[in-house]
Amino acid sequence: MDATKEILKDIEDSYEDLAELMLRLGNTNSPFGSEAILATVVHDWYKANGMVANYVPITADRAATVGLVGENLGGKKIIFNAHLDTEASGPEFDNLMNTQNPNDVGARRDGDNIYGHTVQNDRGCMAMQMVMARAIHRSNIKLAGQIIVISSPGETGAAPVDEFQGSKYVGKGFGTSFLTDHGYRADYAVIAETTDFAASWIQTGAMYLKIIFRGKNMYTPRLLRGKSPLESPNALVRAAIAVGVFEDWAIEFERRRTVETDCGTMRPKAQIGAIRGGIPWRPNRSSTFCALYADIRTLPGEPTAGIIQELREVFASQNLNPEIEIIMEKSGHEAKGENINQLRNLIAKNHRMIRSQEMPLTAEDAVVSMWRDTNVYNSRGIASLTFGPSRGKAAGQGEGFIRISDFIECAKIYALTAIDISLGNSPS
Repeated sequence: MDATKEILKDIEDSYEDLAELMLRLGNTNSPFGSEAILATVVHDWYKANGMVANYVPITADRAATVGLVGENLGGKKIIFNAHLDTEASGPEFDNLMNTQNPNDVGARRDGDNIYGHTVQNDRGCMAMQMVMARAIHRSNIKLAGQIIVISSPGETGAAPVDEFQGSKYVGKGFGTSFLTDHGYRADYAVIAETTDFAASWIQTGAMYLKIIFRGKNMYTPRLLRGKSPLESPNALVRAAIAVGVFEDWAIEFERRRTVETDCGTMRPKAQIGAIRGGIPWRPNRSSTFCALYADIRTLPGEPTAGIIQELREVFASQNLNPEIEIIMEKSGHEAKGENINQLRNLIAKNHRMIRSQEMPLTAEDAVVSMWRDTNVYNSRGIASLTFGPSRGKAAGQGEGFIRISDFIECAKIYALTAIDISLGNSPS
């Protein structure tokens, strides 16, 4: 049996191992900001399987693990990257979201199906790339290049604001940026996320805003409301009006800025995600302060000053004049050039080989319209795309399931692509 067939058979025979690893990673309570726990589990798995792995501490509670396959003999290198973090946790989540914490729910299996947000995003893909790397490591193939398998913290969205300060609250490329800036670089990068077997090498940017309203402290019996809600001394009242104004603007913002890309339809959306104001246990006083926290997605490479000015003008047209602060701004990017064409063509070829069908020409709108760590690599000249199996089209967090069999097929596609890159094979 030649080495490539040996690798594919190893992956096929790893079906139960992959399922067990998905559940193990998915049921390790290691939320956003505390990824060192899971990074240790991943590192120990590599070591137990006789592989080279580096545990990379970034802060006291945040770390990455990097598995290395091949000796880097001068050939092309490829990165596979999945993120350790999934969702916030603890009292902040429990009190403010008032719903089941996905880190506590974890993951469960029913036959070929795995349920649970932690596995859907992104530990199923992490387990898949680990099993893929192990199969290549255990084979007798001689690689000219190197395969770098990254488990990175801080991919999901977050930004320090108010009392929530420090590196614990940094997301969107936190770990991948650190690793790239400290030598973990390659010619190509595949972000291991669920895309329903489509590829996306274009992603939106993201901007977080804090929109502030101020008012007067007035005791309820002495409240002087004014002639209209806009004249209310209560910052909460004017902020409530602003939510509707923002929502109307966001709908139009998305409509007129939707564009067709080579990867699919990009819809830069925006929403209010949080609101703060007043003292919950003392509602007999009008609020002197209310802040809305918004997420706005931007087109690749787009300056944001015009968006902020537009939003100011929209509020002003409704006699609202809040303070607006940018609390996070990350650019979107598109990969261009020979390397990205080669990478996507190799994946398409190997998809055809493994799944006996053509790779989808475009990805789901949401896949193209989000910020992923592809932006980190593409901003640094490393040709990157996102590609992976399906997450069951689950729009709501924790809904749907993933299929182990899909992940086995995707692991094979990853393996063949890594081998092609290392050996210099063409897409034809």
